[in-house]
Parts: sequence; C-alpha cells; structure tokens
Amino acid sequence: MDVVAGEARIAAVATAVPTVRVTTEEISQAMGRLRGRGLHAPAPGQAGIRYFAQPLACVMAPRSVSEQTDAYLRHARILARQVTCDVLERSGIDRDSVGLVIGVSCTGFVLPSLDAELIPILGLRPDVARLPITELGCGGGVAGLARAADYLRAYPDRSVLLFAVELPSLTFQPDDRSLDNLAAAMVFGDGAGAAILRTGAEGKHWTVERTGTMLIPEAARQLGFELRDGGLRVVLSRHLPVVIEARLGPAVDAFLAQNGLRRSDIDILAAHPGGPRIFEAIEAALALEPDALAVSRAVFAQYGNASSAGIFFVLSKLAPPAPQSRALAIAFGPGLSIELALLRSQA
Repeated sequence: MDVVAGEARIAAVATAVPTVRVTTEEISQAMGRLRGRGLHAPAPGQAGIRYFAQPLACVMAPRSVSEQTDAYLRHARILARQVTCDVLERSGIDRDSVGLVIGVSCTGFVLPSLDAELIPILGLRPDVARLPITELGCGGGVAGLARAADYLRAYPDRSVLLFAVELPSLTFQPDDRSLDNLAAAMVFGDGAGAAILRTGAEGKHWTVERTGTMLIPEAARQLGFELRDGGLRVVLSRHLPVVIEARLGPAVDAFLAQNGLRRSDIDILAAHPGGPRIFEAIEAALALEPDALAVSRAVFAQYGNASSAGIFFVLSKLAPPAPQSRALAIAFGPGLSIELALLRSQA
C-alpha cells in the first residue's frame, strides 16, 4: 500500500449540479420505452433524484462522438466555473497563493483540459502548476485529495484548487442493451465538486492526515469505461460488490495500522455514493452499524453517483466535526483501486 502523510487542510468545499432534474422512476420509464418493454420500478435503495446536463429525451437519443464531446465541453465548462468560483469565494484565500490546480474528470476527453481555460477566468497566476486526472474514475476525487496533500508537503506556503466535473449521462449508449448500461443509467448523475486545500487554515476544518491506495489487478475488468466507435461504454460488473466485500476490510486495516489506528478509532465514514449494492458491500466488509453510511446514502438519494465528484457532495454534508475526531474517506476506481483518505478534525 502506498501511503502519504500530509498536513493539508480542507479550507472549503463546494458542489454544483446542472439544471435538469429527473427521478429514477422517470429514467426507468424512459429506459423501458427505449428497450420496447416495461422495466421494474427502481428498488427502494435506488430510488431518488438525478441531475442531468440535458433533458432526458436528449440523453436517450443517439449521438455521435463529436456531439458527445461538444455537449461535454458546453456543460462541463459551466459547472467547472460555477463550482470553482464558489469554493474560492468560500475559502477567502488570496488567489495568488494557488500554486496547483488539480482537475478531475473521466466522462469526457478534451485537450487542453478544463483547468487550462479556468486559470485565466478565475484570475489565477499564469505560472500555476496543473494536474489533470482522467483515468481514476470514481476514485479520482479522493486521489485528488492525496495529490494535493503531496504538493502541500513540498510547498506549505501555497494553496491547491481541486475540482471534479462529471457528466456520466452524456456517455449513455441508447443501442447498448447490456445490464451494465441499464444499471449506469439508474445509478449515475451529473455534478461537480471542488475543494481548497492549504496549510495553517484556522477554524473547523478537516486535515488530510494520511492517504493510501490499494490496487486489485485481478478485478481490473470490474469497473471503468471502454472507448468504442460510439463513444464511452460503461463497464460496471455485477461482481464488483463481491470484490469490495472481500478486499476492503484487509485494505482498510492495513492502511489504519500504519498510523497506529484500528477501525474503532474512526468516528465517521465518508464513503463514495456508489449505490445500494456498494453500500451493502462496504457495510459487510467493515462490519458497520446500520446508520454508519447515512450521509452517503442520503447523498445518493438526492444526487446519485456523480463519479469522482461524489466524494465532495459527501464531505459537504458532514456535520461539523467534533474536536480531534477522525473520518475515513473511501472510493473505488478502475484498476481496481481502493482510494483512502484519513481525515482529522482541527477544532
């Protein structure tokens, strides 16, 4: 396990969603019309709200790769600007202190990356370092926290702007009748999240105490995207929860042990809002109490799985931390990778 310590503090968190609001029941009905037969209503744990960049009828219509890219650019630019402006304002930092911008997105591919356009718009210095992250999928948000902590260990007098923008609805393939595609349509929602990290921040903030990643190569085909002629095709194996249930416990125990901790030392679980079966797998793997993932479940019901941006929605919903409490952020990405971040409250 690769472990990195750091004193990066999360000075502010912000989230944003597009304007189109749909229910999972409406998505189920649209999928039924597309497939020419009715579908079962969403299960209780899957039912909820999703936000899409485009109306549902447009999501379900065939699109060329060029049309997908145009839509991604149009909507991702709006969300990225909104969420980064918001988090900078909330943090109150001097924008000249930002030394690194980390941009995370796996649902669209553009060169230059979104951060290049944002830097002059946000009034950041032209010599700011850039780190675009694409291939870490849902784990990219937690991995971004780790890379921010790495940077601040080397440059403690600077700040990091971390943002994630995901538009999974634009990757939907109308001609794909697989269960992966069907499940993805019900689970994923569009959204963006951002954080400012710095050292020496005052007030009630989470400190990124330690980060780690565990790769499970034999599960590489369980999660991800495949770039085909029609665009990105989702890979979302039904066996993924089985792998998580089997491998998460030992990974978490090894990670915590390197900091002299055990599971009982963790006060809050900030799990990526991956969906009901992912929640159940985490609960079983870590022998959690029934309400341990209440915040993550509430985020999933309200927004769905916003891929790498999802962890920011969870962090934004956590209650103000008690003094010296600890939280464990968990997310999963293609690889298969388990991304972990140990957070400690400053107050």
